[in-house]
Amino acid sequence: MAFQRRHPEEPSDATGFVDRGNRYGRNGVYGRAIEDFTKALELDPEHAEAYYDRGCSWYEVGKYDDAIADLTRAIELNPNADHYYGQRAMVYLFDDQPELSQADQDRREELRVRAQEG
Repeated sequence: MAFQRRHPEEPSDATGFVDRGNRYGRNGVYGRAIEDFTKALELDPEHAEAYYDRGCSWYEVGKYDDAIADLTRAIELNPNADHYYGQRAMVYLFDDQPELSQADQDRREELRVRAQEG
């Protein structure tokens, strides 16, 4: 009996596309990941995590302007997600914008301290 790989059904909602996009991203298939995150955002334009994940993928392919735009939108939708600031700080650093990078690092640390304090 030959091994048959199961092909998952096409996602039907934003979360399904985000999940599949993340699987692509973990395997370095960033173009397909970006496509899935984009489909997720077409279904749910307020999906902060899809913006974040697509921003991370844009960063991986060197599209820093697109990465910053998506990470900024993710932050607008969920301003208390400290990891969003951390990722955007890294993109700013690679995009030669150290002042903006530092500002995001400071904000991330502020959110982390506030979360620890309860």
